[in-house]
Amino acid sequence: MASAVVAGTGFAGYECSKPAKNIRWSMGWILWRDFKNANIPLAEAIKNMSDLKLDGVEYTPRKDELSKFGFTRESFRDLLAEKNLSIAGNYFGGNFHDPEKQDGILAAFKNTLENLKFYGAKNVVIGPPGRGNWSDPLHHTGDGNETGIPDKIRAMAPFLNELGKIAQDSGMEIGLHPHVNTIVENPVEIDMIMELTDPKYVGMAPDTGHIQLGGGDPLAIIKKYSNRLNYFHLKDVTGVFQRPNFGPNLRELGNGEVDFPGIMNVLKEIRYKGWLNVEQDHTDMTPEESATQSMKYINSKLGKIYG
Repeated sequence: MASAVVAGTGFAGYECSKPAKNIRWSMGWILWRDFKNANIPLAEAIKNMSDLKLDGVEYTPRKDELSKFGFTRESFRDLLAEKNLSIAGNYFGGNFHDPEKQDGILAAFKNTLENLKFYGAKNVVIGPPGRGNWSDPLHHTGDGNETGIPDKIRAMAPFLNELGKIAQDSGMEIGLHPHVNTIVENPVEIDMIMELTDPKYVGMAPDTGHIQLGGGDPLAIIKKYSNRLNYFHLKDVTGVFQRPNFGPNLRELGNGEVDFPGIMNVLKEIRYKGWLNVEQDHTDMTPEESATQSMKYINSKLGKIYG
C-alpha cells in the first residue's frame, strides 16, 4: 500500500507534499456530508480532497447516495481516478453480539466487501454495537452498572472472527474500531475484545480521539497492539467527555491533546504501511477550512517524522 511522494499546491496557495512513502492519507466524506445540513455535493468534497493532494477518501455510502448526487458506481469510480484518489475504507457497524441479527449483518457485510472490491479497496472498519439504551441520554445499559457489556463483548467475538475470515478469503481485512458510546469504549473493553478475537482475522483500527475520550492512552494502546494495526482514524480531542455528545471535544489535528508526534514515531518504528484517515465529524469551520488546517499540521509536523 505504499504511496509515492508528490508535491503540489493546496488551498490558499500553500505548498503541500505527500508526507510519507509508507502511508496513504485520506479524509472521511463524513466531514462534508454532515456539515450543518449544508448538503455539500459529493463532487465538491472530492475536489476539495484532490486539491489537498490526499491519496483517498473514506466513503461509506448511504442508501441511494450516489444517485442523489448524480453518480453511478462507475461514474464515481471514474471521478476518483480523474482526481487521483482511492477509496481508503468503509465503516461497518451492527449488533454483532445478537444472534438474531447476525444473518442480516452477514448479508450486509458481503455487500460491503463486494462494493469495496469494486473500488479496489480492502479495509473494513468495524464499529461495535451501541453501549446501551439509546433512548436514554446517558446510554445506560439498563442494569445501572453496565454489567451486561462484558457479556456482549464475549458474544460478538466469535462472529467478528467469522467476518474477519470471510474478509480475508476475499483479499480484505477488518479492523476493530474502539468508539465512545459503544461496548468497546475504554481500555478494559478494548483489551477484552482483542484477547477474545483471533489476530489472524481481526485487526485493530484505532481512533485516536475516541480512545482518549474513552479514558485510554492512544499511544499506549497503539504500542500494545502494534502487530494488529491495519487502519487508523486520526482525530484530535480535548477535555473530558460528557456522554453522549462528543462533538464539543473534537478539534482539528494539532489543536487538541492527542500525542500525534508520539504516534507517528511508533508507526515509524514498526514500519506501518497503510491508511491514515483523518476523521473530523464535527467542526465550527467549513469542511474546506477544517480539512486544510488538519493537512497543514500533517505536512508541517507529522510527515517529517515518518516519511
